[in-house]
Amino acid sequence: MNNLIIKKKKYVFLLTLTLLGILCGIIFITFISKDDKYVLVKELDLFFKNTDKINYIETFKTCLLNNFISIIILYILAISIIGIPFILLFLFVKGFIIGFSISSIINTYKFKGILYQFAYLFPHKFLLLIIYILLGFYSINFSIRLFKSLFLKEDIKLSKYFLNLNKVFVLSIIICFICSLLETFLCPLLIKII
Repeated sequence: MNNLIIKKKKYVFLLTLTLLGILCGIIFITFISKDDKYVLVKELDLFFKNTDKINYIETFKTCLLNNFISIIILYILAISIIGIPFILLFLFVKGFIIGFSISSIINTYKFKGILYQFAYLFPHKFLLLIIYILLGFYSINFSIRLFKSLFLKEDIKLSKYFLNLNKVFVLSIIICFICSLLETFLCPLLIKII
């Protein structure tokens, strides 16, 4: 029972950190200059108007590579003892990027921006965020156990925690592949419809 409470607290902490990142990303739009907002509006217009000219194969490769790199970074941080602060920073930054995307799109397109940001972020970005939090949890869990085993000489069966980490890593790769497909093929289609 005590172990379940500790796990729940860790999940709540990681979720709160990610939500804090989203909130900071949303608020950040108010701090950028008019020139930066102008550039942002031009880039967003260019992005949404060029959905007809997408090279789907190249876009899929890019999405898949970017998503895989994120998953692999989290995994590598898990098996390093110093990875915990970087995992926390990683989750915050991913949340910040989503928050900034939301506020930028809504700030640029007002009511229609709500539809655009829905098409741009749902479901793939939120699925990725959930998988980052899940993998982050198991990564931190393994890093803590590794630290305790190496430096505090506690008798911990690392193989059990490593196996759990690997299961979540494989699940993350599968979800990452699905999210890349959604981002490449579903997202532009929804944007065209809007």
